[in-house]
Amino acid sequence: MVHILKTLKISISYLLSVVAAFLMPIVPLILMVGMAIAVDTVFGILRALKIKEKLSSKAFSRIISKMVLYNSALILFFCIDTFILHDVMLAFTAVPFVLTKIVAFTLLMTEITSINENYTVISGVNLWKKFKEILMRGKEIKKLVSDLSEDEKDKGES
Repeated sequence: MVHILKTLKISISYLLSVVAAFLMPIVPLILMVGMAIAVDTVFGILRALKIKEKLSSKAFSRIISKMVLYNSALILFFCIDTFILHDVMLAFTAVPFVLTKIVAFTLLMTEITSINENYTVISGVNLWKKFKEILMRGKEIKKLVSDLSEDEKDKGES
């Protein structure tokens, strides 16, 4: 009996090692999505506290469901990418696992949108609008620097 349990333990550890090695290319994507869910959860809790909403175990169970669903989707699309679409996609692009990365991007954008919504309720500041404002200021500064450098060139030529 002890020998059977030891053999079973070794077999399971081999199986888990193979699965971990197979999933290694998408571990960063899984971690990014997991971190986005965690940050969204923190902002969701802060939002609930701000509007004096009751926190419930049902709300927390949705976090686990979301984590399982999102990671399952990433693994499913990684398998589709690996076993079905890999050669076809490489004919069009040199980026490996394009479909998996598109799914990860979609999941991240969903979480970022939720984070922004929660942050807007908490602070009254819309992060997307602030980001756009910063980009517009950057363009204005770039144009100003470009105009100044052209003026310096004009002065040097005269």
